[in-house]
Amino acid sequence: MINLLETSRLKDEIEENPSDYEKIIESTDLAICITDKFGNFFEVNQNYCNAYGYTKEELVGNSFLMVVPQETKEELSHLHDKFIEIQLEVFRTWEVVNKQGEKMKISVDAGFTDKINGEPHKLTFVHVEK
Repeated sequence: MINLLETSRLKDEIEENPSDYEKIIESTDLAICITDKFGNFFEVNQNYCNAYGYTKEELVGNSFLMVVPQETKEELSHLHDKFIEIQLEVFRTWEVVNKQGEKMKISVDAGFTDKINGEPHKLTFVHVEK
């Protein structure tokens, strides 16, 4: 299960110091991705890369849907758009796929910021379930 105290701390820290987002997301054991308003990876930490088997260069600039099973792509795309609009998401467990196409269960918490480059971004905090 994801540590909601840690995700809350990280959200607050990014809000207070948005220019330090890269350093902040590398300072935790959580896997973290930041997506832009279009659902493209804006930034990922090394833990996120390790969990999914991708390099940062393979992820950044591409749609987050590349780690989503085909059967839930439409739903998750819609939910991402809705999150950017209303900045509210319920803590939840999802099924995703890694680079090798293997399915994994993850628990996720999300946050919203419009302080990174003055644009809306979704912060997604991931814990891979064992």
